[in-house]
Amino acid sequence: MINIVKNLDNANFVTHAGKFHADEIFATILLEEIYGEINLIRLPEVDGLNLDNKFVYDIGGGEFDHHQKNRNGKRKNGIYYSSIGLLWKKYGIRYLNDIGAKNINKVYEYLDKELIQYIDATDNMQMEYLKSKTSPDFVKLCNPEWNENITEEEGFIHALKLADEFWTIYIKHAIAEVEAIEIIIKKTNETKENYAIFDKELPYRKAINLLENKNIKYLIFKSKRECYDIMVIDEKIKFKKEIIINDIKQARKLSKINDLLYVDTHGKLCCTETLDSAIRLVKYNDEK
Repeated sequence: MINIVKNLDNANFVTHAGKFHADEIFATILLEEIYGEINLIRLPEVDGLNLDNKFVYDIGGGEFDHHQKNRNGKRKNGIYYSSIGLLWKKYGIRYLNDIGAKNINKVYEYLDKELIQYIDATDNMQMEYLKSKTSPDFVKLCNPEWNENITEEEGFIHALKLADEFWTIYIKHAIAEVEAIEIIIKKTNETKENYAIFDKELPYRKAINLLENKNIKYLIFKSKRECYDIMVIDEKIKFKKEIIINDIKQARKLSKINDLLYVDTHGKLCCTETLDSAIRLVKYNDEK
């Protein structure tokens, strides 16, 4: 629970007032996950105030602020930390342990790489790191517009609600994807074929860059559509041109696979009704 308070004596957490950003919004969400009830005061400055027994972040130049002259550290890739990055560095492993996440170290690194550091880069105006990634821009949209009659605190609370939902979904996604990567690597290491078979759909795009078995060319997944998806993951090959046509009947005739359902026009995905047909399609594609 996060409560915005007006009196410093009633607060146990302190951050800056004024326009809010994704870094302190997500920092607040993470702190709530770790500490439970948050009584937060937003102040324009903290110099000269008695902050004993207060957790101060994104203001004041302390451990969890990054507005100092020389900022407050940076990653090896050059991205400086913001308040969420500093908090994640210190508390991320503890938090993931508390929620019972599997593969804690890998989930920690995944979240840092895929989410946290882009919030950091955005807040530190390091736009060169944001060409292929977008941090949660919905936060800044919650700041009061010039023609709105709402307070900054109301906007802050709205941003917290949206960020809380996003955080919950993203944590679930990160844990699931890291586990999927582990499953795919293990299964591909165990197979002697150039394909691996999975009994359900798994996110695979990040996994294929981490495969240890370089002989793997195809991944076969049992689809939620009650069919089997065959993915070509080798950049050097595609499905044969003769079946990459609009006429599925002709593709079935040429491949001799009667339950071929779909062939992607880019030649990287096919679907069949049965697993046996999926395996036969892989072998057909490998024929010279």
